[in-house]
Amino acid sequence: MRQFFLNTLLIAIIASSSIFGAPPQTYAQSTPKSQLGEGRAYEIIDSEVWDVPDPVSGRDYQVFVAFPSSYAAQPKRRYPVLYVTDADYAFPIIRQISRRLNVEGPQIEEFILVGLSYGKGEDGMASRRRDYTPTAYGPRSAPASAVHGQGRAYQKYLADQVKPFISGRYRVDASRSFFLGHS
Repeated sequence: MRQFFLNTLLIAIIASSSIFGAPPQTYAQSTPKSQLGEGRAYEIIDSEVWDVPDPVSGRDYQVFVAFPSSYAAQPKRRYPVLYVTDADYAFPIIRQISRRLNVEGPQIEEFILVGLSYGKGEDGMASRRRDYTPTAYGPRSAPASAVHGQGRAYQKYLADQVKPFISGRYRVDASRSFFLGHS
């Protein structure tokens, strides 16, 4: 089941260009909420952003959370959770793909999406180099001041801070937790 879920989501992401090419014939029965407008920042409706600091490194990170459409209507249901890196761009893409896949009826199981941001206030590449790499040695093309190899510390932060934060606030099925990233 876990592999099927991941494979379906991965195929959906890869095929997203064809998904966005033509509008579906029917739409889910819901009243779309509107943006704030008048020059205000674009928001991802039905999502939340939380600051979840890392007490060990002293860095601040944010987590983005999006709910499946049935979340409010099914208060006893627990959902699988998908943690995705590079939240600044991956979070809105995966959220929309998962919703589009189910617009004409269930194609994939609904899940809670959690986006993992870069260090708050940091350059995304600097944060990625540090947090997503396993060794202190980066490529020759990296800046001399670049820090690499703190992936294990970041994994500990996710396990000790982020996952308990999410499971303490939302109805997640802890036995079905997935992690998606790339590099």
